[in-house]
Amino acid sequence: MAWKQRECRLISDKDRPSSFEQELKSAAPLMYRSLLDLVRIMEDTASDCGKCGPDLYSYAQKVRSDLLDELISSELAGVGIKADKQ
Repeated sequence: MAWKQRECRLISDKDRPSSFEQELKSAAPLMYRSLLDLVRIMEDTASDCGKCGPDLYSYAQKVRSDLLDELISSELAGVGIKADKQ
């Protein structure tokens, strides 16, 4: 949201990224990896409970899909391609 609205002091213009922005972008793959690991743990744990397990598994799948959609959109935006929202 900060990048879209350009209202954050830590986010500079596109021509010269701030040091914060450079650090954040370099750490992004690790952050996404950690979030996907958390989703995998939810998926694995879902099999431990017959009552809420199916709901937890479905939720984990939704989170995984949303994370990957956001990652793809960000990657496309990084090279100047606007992602289609359906």
